[in-house]
Amino acid sequence: MSFRFLRTGVLAASFFGAAVFVAAQPPAPAAVPGAQEALAPVKARFAPDKRLAVFDLAVERTGAGITLKGDVENAEARDAAVKALEGAGLGPVTTAVAVLPDPSLGARRSGIVRVSVANVRGRAAHAAEMVTQTIMGWPARVLKQQAGWYYVHTEPDGYLGWIEELQLAIVDDVALAAWNTGARVIVTAPITFVMDQPRAGAVPVTDVVAGAILRTIGRESDWTAVALADGRQGFVLSTQVEDFNTWKQGRRPTPDNIERTAQVFMGVPYLWGGTSSKGLDCSGYAKTVFRLNGIELPRDTDQQAAQGAAVSVDDGMTQVRKGDLLFFGTAATAERPERVSHVGIYVGNGEFLHASGLVRRNSLLPASPVYSESLRARLLRVRRVLPG
Repeated sequence: MSFRFLRTGVLAASFFGAAVFVAAQPPAPAAVPGAQEALAPVKARFAPDKRLAVFDLAVERTGAGITLKGDVENAEARDAAVKALEGAGLGPVTTAVAVLPDPSLGARRSGIVRVSVANVRGRAAHAAEMVTQTIMGWPARVLKQQAGWYYVHTEPDGYLGWIEELQLAIVDDVALAAWNTGARVIVTAPITFVMDQPRAGAVPVTDVVAGAILRTIGRESDWTAVALADGRQGFVLSTQVEDFNTWKQGRRPTPDNIERTAQVFMGVPYLWGGTSSKGLDCSGYAKTVFRLNGIELPRDTDQQAAQGAAVSVDDGMTQVRKGDLLFFGTAATAERPERVSHVGIYVGNGEFLHASGLVRRNSLLPASPVYSESLRARLLRVRRVLPG
């Protein structure tokens, strides 16, 4: 392969005699010294966790002054950023900051997931990291649209990411309220199907996973007639769903119920960003198990490690109870802060369930055949989030 530059600013590469033209990339704007330091306290105030709040700002030098660009979620954050830059003496500030949600969305600023599992990406691209998932029938707050993707907060945890536009039914507040207050069922089977007819062997309308929410529109024999957020209709076996309000009122997050739910997902493969029975990462596993028992945990391990009450840990794990969360990682040193990187659900007798390669069982007691010496060495803390 050979290269040559053309006067037009286009790079020409020759592959076996064929010319391929690649547009030259413009140089990146030069950083403005002191700008990010001035913005740091504003970011800490309005977006202390970038996974939960938008504060994506860049500063460019423009003549004798600077231009502030990017996205925030409220005008107060924008104004505070401008004030901080002016106070740092960096010159006159021109503002080109979008306050989200984008006004072009109009009244339709909510989405309801219309596929069994929506993969939420860190950028608006299929090749981008999957940061989390959200399940059919659950809402998302839409912030902006870009090239076939929506930038959203998943609900109720507020996690930020991009969902492909075809995976959301976009609605206004009135339609969202009607969905949230109407007759609904929640899927209780790990994985099942909505069929186009109320009989075995019918054509699937869609697959659904545990935790999915569907609107109820009737019953026929052993089947419940349901509608999806996008209007598609079908039938699901009544034994695999439960009235949502009845289910919600009946949640009893006891240690035994946590263990029972956690065991349902045994063998499910590990998937970075996964929060469904199609694939789970460690914190997604804990989040899903506790959600199905009526407790909403934050999305990520470090966030979960700040929940509940501390539990003392001894060699025999005598103070740890079934349903407690075990957190693993690397302890803080003089050179680096603590890093919480893994979580498991304690089920008694030194054993815990966790997603690592697949959902499986290990023990922290050396006498056990499933003892994990490496995880015992990395145990940082135990937190109790169950009531009582």
